[in-house]
Amino acid sequence: MAKDRVLVTGVSGFIAKHVAGLLLDSGFAVRGTVRSRDRADEARAVLIDGARDPSGLEIVDADLDRDDGWDEAMRCVRYVLHTASPFPAGTPRDRHALVPTAKGGALRVVAAADRAGVERLVLTSSVAAVYYGHEGRLDPRYTEANVSNVESPSISAYAISKTLAERAAWDAVSDSRLELATVNPALVLGPLADQRVGSSISLLRMMMQGRLPVVPDVNIGIVDVRDVAEAHLRAMLVPEAAGRRFLLSAGSRSLREIGRAVAKDFPDFRRRMPRATIPDGLVRIAARFVPLAASVAPELGVTKILDTTPAEELLGLRFHSPEEAIRATGEDLIRFGLVRR
Repeated sequence: MAKDRVLVTGVSGFIAKHVAGLLLDSGFAVRGTVRSRDRADEARAVLIDGARDPSGLEIVDADLDRDDGWDEAMRCVRYVLHTASPFPAGTPRDRHALVPTAKGGALRVVAAADRAGVERLVLTSSVAAVYYGHEGRLDPRYTEANVSNVESPSISAYAISKTLAERAAWDAVSDSRLELATVNPALVLGPLADQRVGSSISLLRMMMQGRLPVVPDVNIGIVDVRDVAEAHLRAMLVPEAAGRRFLLSAGSRSLREIGRAVAKDFPDFRRRMPRATIPDGLVRIAARFVPLAASVAPELGVTKILDTTPAEELLGLRFHSPEEAIRATGEDLIRFGLVRR
């Protein structure tokens, strides 16, 4: 029997590379989309380095901002894992700058999947679509029912784009036969697939380079990329996962705690770790002028608890600890020469 084919959008991305490898290891045929052909060679190189046969990965061109290529990409596909989405290194001043690509791309993928008779689509969303823009909220616990408030003046461009893209996908499948599930990870760390460092890894890299001597009092949820990849596979296959959102986090750590974890595992980098916390008042003053500070200010001293029960009970996930994810990231940043002692 022919293998079931899975389309992975944005296959050269950090999460997508791990997802594609896991799919191949699980016996699926994988078709991946890229915006440029150099990214195709990059994705194949990762499989070779992982001792996988690159012939199991087919690459096609499809851009989130264009209609061309999506119908062909969906041909003979049973499942779609839509991981592609803009994730800028900086903070755009236009809060809606990322929406056309994120939302428009999601709608193109959903429409093409529906036309092709795809069985289920798993959308890579984010906790950014769950818990931002709720200033003054007393309950620290967030579940799959919660949605970020895009009207809040404090919400970032990235959070707006993820929220509106996910909302558009849910609306689009409501009148179709296409099943949808979303995976909403916190900050994704863990083993690197190659030397390309995305925005999620940049935080730890900057820390290990000594570029963050002081940090704000912010807590961040952390999840290992290996668990994120596994969540995609199970959300694709578990019948009861259809129609659900799966929040992924192994727990929250402050930036100072992340630094202490790095110092413990990599003593040579101890002196580069953050040595002080920026007073909240200074961050709030900076928030009047700096978009990044404005997005951080509402999170000062706040710990948000994510309900990961559906991921653990319905998908059967067992998370790597935040410290394991931090350690794996640090090891590979050193191994690939991205930070130096």
